[in-house]
Amino acid sequence: MKKFWTIYTVLCCIFCCEMASAQNLTRISGTVLDENNAPMAGVTISVNGKGATLSTSDGTFTLTNVPTGATISFSFIGYETENVTVENPKTVEAIRLIPAENAMREITVVGYGKQERRDITGSVSSVKLDEQKSFLSVDQLLQGRAPGVFVSNSSGALGGANLLTIRGVSSIIGENNPLYVVDGVPIYGTDRSANSVGTSGGSVSAISMGGTSTGGGSLVNDMDLNYSFEQNPLLSINPEDIESIEILKDAFATSIYGSRGSAGVILITTKSGSRDRTAVNVSYTLSIDQPIGKLDLLTGDEYAQIYSLYYPSDTYRSGYNTDWQDAVTRNAISHNLSASVSGGNSRSRYFFSLSYANNESYIINNDLQRYSARLNLDTQLSDKFTLGANVTLSFVDNNALTAPTVYKDAILRAPNLPIYNEDGAYYYGHGLNTKGNNDNYNPVAYANDVTSQSKNITTIGNTYLQYDVTPWLQLKTELGINISDARSYVYKPELPAEVADLTPNDQASENNALKYRIVNNNTITVNKVFNDRHYLQAVLGQSYEIGHEYNSMIYGSNFFSSDIKGIGSAQTTRVGAAGEDTWALLSAFARVNYQLMRRYLFGVSYRLDGSSRYNRLHRFINIPAVSAAWRLSEEDFITYNAPWIDELKIRGSIGWTSQDANNSYYGAQAIYVLNTASSYGNEQFLSMSQPSNINLDWEKTITYDLGVDFSAFKERVKLTLDYYYKRTTDMLFSSDLPAYTGYSTQYQNIAGMQNQGVEVQIISDNIVRKDFLWQTILNLSHNSNKILKLNFEGNQLDQANSSFKYYAVGYPMAQWYLHEWVGVDPNTGEPLWRLADGTVTTVPPASNYDTSIDNKKVCGTAEPKFYGSFTNILTFKGFELNTMFTFSVGGHMINSTRAQLLTYATETANNLSRDILDFWQIPGQTTDIPKLKNSSIVNNYDYTSSITTTRFLEKNSYLRLKTLEFSYSLPKQLLRRTRTFNQIKLFVVLTNVFTISPYSGLDPEVSAFGSSATAAGYDNLTMPSSRSYQFGIRFGL
Repeated sequence: MKKFWTIYTVLCCIFCCEMASAQNLTRISGTVLDENNAPMAGVTISVNGKGATLSTSDGTFTLTNVPTGATISFSFIGYETENVTVENPKTVEAIRLIPAENAMREITVVGYGKQERRDITGSVSSVKLDEQKSFLSVDQLLQGRAPGVFVSNSSGALGGANLLTIRGVSSIIGENNPLYVVDGVPIYGTDRSANSVGTSGGSVSAISMGGTSTGGGSLVNDMDLNYSFEQNPLLSINPEDIESIEILKDAFATSIYGSRGSAGVILITTKSGSRDRTAVNVSYTLSIDQPIGKLDLLTGDEYAQIYSLYYPSDTYRSGYNTDWQDAVTRNAISHNLSASVSGGNSRSRYFFSLSYANNESYIINNDLQRYSARLNLDTQLSDKFTLGANVTLSFVDNNALTAPTVYKDAILRAPNLPIYNEDGAYYYGHGLNTKGNNDNYNPVAYANDVTSQSKNITTIGNTYLQYDVTPWLQLKTELGINISDARSYVYKPELPAEVADLTPNDQASENNALKYRIVNNNTITVNKVFNDRHYLQAVLGQSYEIGHEYNSMIYGSNFFSSDIKGIGSAQTTRVGAAGEDTWALLSAFARVNYQLMRRYLFGVSYRLDGSSRYNRLHRFINIPAVSAAWRLSEEDFITYNAPWIDELKIRGSIGWTSQDANNSYYGAQAIYVLNTASSYGNEQFLSMSQPSNINLDWEKTITYDLGVDFSAFKERVKLTLDYYYKRTTDMLFSSDLPAYTGYSTQYQNIAGMQNQGVEVQIISDNIVRKDFLWQTILNLSHNSNKILKLNFEGNQLDQANSSFKYYAVGYPMAQWYLHEWVGVDPNTGEPLWRLADGTVTTVPPASNYDTSIDNKKVCGTAEPKFYGSFTNILTFKGFELNTMFTFSVGGHMINSTRAQLLTYATETANNLSRDILDFWQIPGQTTDIPKLKNSSIVNNYDYTSSITTTRFLEKNSYLRLKTLEFSYSLPKQLLRRTRTFNQIKLFVVLTNVFTISPYSGLDPEVSAFGSSATAAGYDNLTMPSSRSYQFGIRFGL
């Protein structure tokens, strides 16, 4: 019995202790907010250092069985850890986290989700935008801002496209432009062919269709360059609306976007409102632009002297001079006004903006206007459902399509011709000179009288519904749309009778293009922490996209009146082209990121793409990628032995990507069109315009990336280093076909190529004081390219003699294959050439057709060996000085501008460079200009001015002070007194301040072929960039 009572007493004590303990357990709930009182999702919450949960998308959390007196810790990367001791209440007050000093708390947007920057295992660059810079397009914002991203302003044409590539050229035939994604909506059609509009107005003169008279290889008569304008497809996006830009570069980062992201992905996230307050921001910028330089051309008397020497029997007027460059250029004045209002409450946020840009070109009577509006909304319908929408509407009215033509014509126009007749009417033709270009309009008249415009209405938007199943599991469906309705119109009025038969006039053309693309994404997202050791992030999704395009081109001539310019008022009309195309892309994708103890990181990504452009046997493509990283800074041997290291992470990835390089909507199928040129039995018939290619397949690339992320001294020094290697197979390239097919060539999957390079970014906070900060940023990139496989011959000579590029196995792609120019014989004044065997001769090798190719040599590419930027930011109290130098080393440029300005042995008798005055005249004279009448001018062909020679191949390395910014923000104490403003900022920005370069042309950055990476490296009377002076003010309410 005694033993029984002993056991009974012990059990009662245990029971009472458990009851008491249970009475001290409680359920805790609350909300986590950031420094702006906005809810914070994904905050790690632990009790007494054990277990972990995450706050939900609205910042809320719930904990059960929390002992009284326990300590709850709230931690988030970049914020100070907040500790709260549990008393009796079941609901704690709102927890506000304070940013840690100088902490890297970046949340980076990745494909279909977000990650903390320190958790990323792929290669991703983030771009911080400057408030005070005013640019028309997004691509201009990116120059010099991220390693591995090469941006070049292709010309000074207002609204023109620029060149942008990520980690080199990805394809020979396909697009090399990256995929742009705006708030989840992909922007397609950023390549040259999709954005070029005709500017001829209809027919062109016969001379423009004929052969060249400059020894072959001239771009003078290239139809694409002379009668088209490549528009910038990113003009519809207002840079003021952008919150952040992320650039995905390696295969793991881009694979989630599949075949669309093979050339890299640029993610653009627009601004949203704050839940705790309403903010109003207004900015205004006044810009003054002028060309960065002026060509040194002959005066009227010098022009008459040179042509009279070469054509002694001709007549060329002297005593009269017109500076056509000055006549068509001006100081352009531009205005940019932007206003936004944002705010919200505990459940909803909104952002609304309006902007207006009125930009003048430095070419007279050419301008561009843009109107844009954006509305971003998101609201919590309940604790589980969130509904959001983002939409932008823009209207771009570009009346600057004629600017490149006006600029080119002004450079070439004879300087001894007047602008006006004595009666005040425009002077046309070249009647005062024996020879001249009949097709050359009076440039001033062209600028003022020719109508050339493009009007584009663009809508980009998406709407989504998110369901939070649990704090760690979300379901999301979204629908996005991109609509572009564009109309371009060119009208050339009737000219005087004496020149009307020589130059096309009294004609017009109109192109209409309606394009829309719809995308539907459905995703399941997981963010889960297990036992405070295992962290899982995953996304599983499906995507369907469909694109539809309508295009039509109509022409009109013989107008009843110049005041009625519609095509319908023309007495003669015709349809040039009309068509409708549709394509679709069906995809499934998944990505899993796993972390063990926040030290060891692993990632797996997979996407399956199916495209309607391919035969059913090749329609689908698998796109897998894997990655891993080791955060050494979390290891004890780093923590204890090198406590000054804040972050040290080694990462690597490997992935297989693919590209739909087929530019045709129906690339695998045979295409038939109505043959209107001939008939059979008095009946028209269908003829094949494209042979079928059932074996057409995707281009495939395997990419390796190895990187290091490092920061030290309380984030004072940050380093990002990447090495990558890309190998592409099954590239589309032209291949010969058997004669019985009726076609000579067809694109087939036969080529191979590699790219490899190194990228470095260093950010150093050199001085950090209370009132003074000095930060330096260095971006440096290197990429090398090589063709591994081509066709059966191993090289491609087609087009090599028409100034395009040459391809050969073992060499970089898109090279120049040129005859070697030696110089001028100082004793005779004759041009000297070097043959393949080393022999120096006065006979131009291009004049012998049989041996011309044998005497050419590979001469390099336009791709630079190194490029990057060097930025310094100095801040003192409210003052800030920001300088950014951009540089490029190792590239080359064909100076076709100089070639044309040294061409005098033609019927066009255009103006010339003043360098021509140094032509050889006496024995012993050292000059690079041969005597006027020399042995390299053969049968009306001037081989000395051919751009298929090394004479005009120049190094275009440069160092440019790209931007110089100075700003002043009024003190907060002063603003508080106004009780209205929370920010007033004044700023001045200078762009393209000065350039140091061995290039003899005006601008070493220009590229006559716009956004084309494979055709880059030609300065063909291309408009140089402008030097801009911006003055602005920004208000915050």
